[in-house]
Amino acid sequence: MTDHLPAALKALWYELPLLAAAGVLVCTASALVVLVSPGLSPLSVLVAAFVVSPVWAAVVATTDAVVREERAGVAVLLRNLRRHALAGLAVGLVPGVVVAVGLLNWQLYDGPVFALPLAVGGCVSVLLLLASCYAFSLRVTAGLRGKRLWMTALHLVARAPFVPLGVLALAFVGLMLGTSVTASLLLLAPGPVALFASAGTWTEENALHR
Repeated sequence: MTDHLPAALKALWYELPLLAAAGVLVCTASALVVLVSPGLSPLSVLVAAFVVSPVWAAVVATTDAVVREERAGVAVLLRNLRRHALAGLAVGLVPGVVVAVGLLNWQLYDGPVFALPLAVGGCVSVLLLLASCYAFSLRVTAGLRGKRLWMTALHLVARAPFVPLGVLALAFVGLMLGTSVTASLLLLAPGPVALFASAGTWTEENALHR
């Protein structure tokens, strides 16, 4: 099994300009979401899917190249933004729509009639959020699409759930530190999160095909 984690750890120092640029792009996109729709709501989730997902796809495509020891850098990141924006939007809309519908069900919840769809929506939302940690790399780098993309991502979640859980935990810690300690930490979080998502995806993907 090829372990891509050492390449990700090494890149934390050697790819600082790339990680800084990734942080600026992701935080700018996130700021637009907050500006349009503050707080957590169905609208804010959908806006995030439209605005952040294309940027995240570009960042992940670039960190995929880093952990696979291919050519990367800020110029590659900017090219990936043009190249993978639509692919990122297609990936991000799947969990985005499901989470938005789940939040809408939560807001409309009134008695046991809504309990079952609320529970189902919550479970599906969690699964798709975990799968999306794999899905962006599988789409922009491996070229998977549609049903095959999401079935492969869900298979990887079942095989290695701690990878997406760790990625989401790292993102959460970065968000908490950025909002409670200093906002500048928010700029530092997206790059490392994407690096470890890429490293986890390709480590497990290589193991799956051995």
